[in-house]
Amino acid sequence: MKRIGLITDVHGNADALNAALAMLDEYKCDEIFHLGDIVDIGPDSRECLTTLLSRKDVTCLLGNHDRDFVLRQTDVRYKSHVPSEHKQQVFGTLTEQMRQAVSRFPISVTRICGGSKLMFCHYALVDKPFDWNVFPFMPLQLYPTAESLDDIFAGVDADAVFFGHKHEPCDIRGRMLYVDVGSVGCHPEPFARAVLIEYDDRSWRYIRLQAPYDGTGVRKRMKDMADGDALYEYYFLRKEAE
Repeated sequence: MKRIGLITDVHGNADALNAALAMLDEYKCDEIFHLGDIVDIGPDSRECLTTLLSRKDVTCLLGNHDRDFVLRQTDVRYKSHVPSEHKQQVFGTLTEQMRQAVSRFPISVTRICGGSKLMFCHYALVDKPFDWNVFPFMPLQLYPTAESLDDIFAGVDADAVFFGHKHEPCDIRGRMLYVDVGSVGCHPEPFARAVLIEYDDRSWRYIRLQAPYDGTGVRKRMKDMADGDALYEYYFLRKEAE
């Protein structure tokens, strides 16, 4: 039996990342994928990048915040809640060597598991070859359905696609299986999320995992960031606010 670990959207939360990696290491994964957005929002972008880049068993895919870092794009994106001052502060803590490493992240990866084709990506891609000058991801589906996901993933040839971006897990069966892994640590719950895929030559399955961690340190460190309190309240306390 082989195993693949999936995490996504760590967004600078080193405490959640370390908890998730420790949990996946217990399963002795053959490889681990981070499905995009290592940087921004949380206080530990540099530490998260350092950790993930140092591991030979981890493949990092490109997310929209990672792309912003590569392009040094700090303008506020449409519908984004991350202000320019925050991005400038975060990107200022990262090195040129890191920027070059992130520029080499793949946009998607496929694996054959148990006779099925599985695709891993940050989100549905625009229907054209990847171009750094063009935003590569389709509009976010706030309330995804089988029909809406069939539409944005129409160009994908796979049996299942695993992705992130929205931060909220979903498991939807349409033309293929759609699995949003859910942000590892940029959400209101006090646990780190991950997905484990187990497979052999004949079959595969996936299970959702979670590992508790103490998020109080994240909140304290965000107080020293531009708009840190507001970002913490939006991304980490939204359920309480509602």
